[in-house]
Amino acid sequence: MVRLVHTADWQIGKGYGNVAEEAACRLRQARIGAVDRVGVAAREFDAAYVVVAGDLWDSPTLPMETVHECFHAIGRVRRPVLVIPGNHDHGGSDGIWHRPEVQESQQRYAPNLRLLAQPEPVLLPDLVVLPCPLLRRHSATDSTAWLRSFPWDTLPTDRPRLVLAHGSVTNFGERVQHNVIDPDQLPTAALDYIALGDWHGRKQVGPKAWYCGTPEPDCFDKDGSGRRSQVLLVEVERGQTPRVTPHSTGHFHWHHLETELSGAEDLHHLQQQVDGYIGNRVRRDLLSMDLGHSILDFASHERYVEWSRRLREQLLVVVHKGSCTAVPAGDDLNALLNRPEDPLVCSVANQLQRRRLEGPDSEIASKALAELFRMVRRKDTTPQPVTVDKDATGPLSDL
Repeated sequence: MVRLVHTADWQIGKGYGNVAEEAACRLRQARIGAVDRVGVAAREFDAAYVVVAGDLWDSPTLPMETVHECFHAIGRVRRPVLVIPGNHDHGGSDGIWHRPEVQESQQRYAPNLRLLAQPEPVLLPDLVVLPCPLLRRHSATDSTAWLRSFPWDTLPTDRPRLVLAHGSVTNFGERVQHNVIDPDQLPTAALDYIALGDWHGRKQVGPKAWYCGTPEPDCFDKDGSGRRSQVLLVEVERGQTPRVTPHSTGHFHWHHLETELSGAEDLHHLQQQVDGYIGNRVRRDLLSMDLGHSILDFASHERYVEWSRRLREQLLVVVHKGSCTAVPAGDDLNALLNRPEDPLVCSVANQLQRRRLEGPDSEIASKALAELFRMVRRKDTTPQPVTVDKDATGPLSDL
């Protein structure tokens, strides 16, 4: 039996161009820190190897300071690290692995890293590795196809067999599919574990085939499954079903929630839900919050605005989607709809209220009603100028 740490999709140097640079810098640094956490997991699990199923790097043009820092962290793992090229760090001549300065850095800082860039068996003392590297960013052929006709009787029978591959096993919605692999075409009995990369969540796709997800999350967990930010601890033995255990390694927490607010009670529930996500952590959480077409009374909306301000101070990133509109309610609404002294405002307010409740453009009507209320409130609370009757008796100085 051999113990492995299965990981993939480190994507060191990821840009995070959609967030502020200060946050992006911290997110990039966390991906380097994840390498140390992988090393801790490997030592605690007493793993013989750490295997990276592609995309160790995010692009072929990374600056050397990032490369040095990553290799230095890999050297601290103190375990053999077996890596195949993925689509972001493919093994072609224009890829990052062919840069002489990258090769020199690897030899200096990470001599424990072994790049498996050819589709051919690698015989280790206690393990047979069958790498399926990507040699270009977009491949029209299945990188595991060479195993379908492989002469299995030429391999040792006394050690487990590990397949390393990078690609998708399903259609991810792209019109033209690249890097598609089909593990169902592989002879299950001849293999003991298929370590996959490319899908950024934990997913079992066969009796012996797993995606491990990313050691540090890089997008919002929209389905709430929590299948990100981990490695897989794998016990593999020749001819046996592998034993697979997820192990959390993430530093940052990415949350996604969708809701719609219609009153103070909804706002209170939202605040409790977010507090349950982040607890007392500071600047370690990212939140994407889709409020749909939320409508709050003015008092509740003011509380929402203040809570949002404090939330931005606690979180690393907050992404707001949808809208949250303040509209008059209760006595405020009644005062707007019933203004005998101002029939024009009264008529407009009633039309907007009907369209808000029944019309297809209710969101626009809500915003218009809110703006009308603000205008009326400003008018009602603004002191009116004193007018002087020129025909009044007495001199102006007496007024």
